Amino acid sequence: MIKFLSTTIGTLVAVVGFLYYLMLNTNFVPTDLSGGYLSINIIVFLLLIFVGVMCLSVLLAFVGKRVFTKEEDLVVSIKFAIRYGILFSLGLLLVYLLHFFHILNFVWGLAILLVVILSLFVI
Repeated sequence: MIKFLSTTIGTLVAVVGFLYYLMLNTNFVPTDLSGGYLSINIIVFLLLIFVGVMCLSVLLAFVGKRVFTKEEDLVVSIKFAIRYGILFSLGLLLVYLLHFFHILNFVWGLAILLVVILSLFVI
């Protein structure tokens, strides 16, 4: 349990620190001088946000599973946390990409994602 928590928290701290450094860097901008998109900066930003959200959601799912079901095995709690953490972060990334390409509003996307996640718990 200590190895799982320290790895997840360490990754989260490293990602947040690197994102903070990039946000303070004046060269890390989404557009170049001519107004075109710098796809590598956008991809790096999305990847770091994805990893950070995934680590945070895995931690929250693990703590929630351990608090609400104390009789569960540790391996079951870790598998649950990883499964639902990845599912939530992929869903959030999909909602953001749909919003970015003006296909779906962010609020409607979050509402649909919430309904899908709740239906996974019910079904």
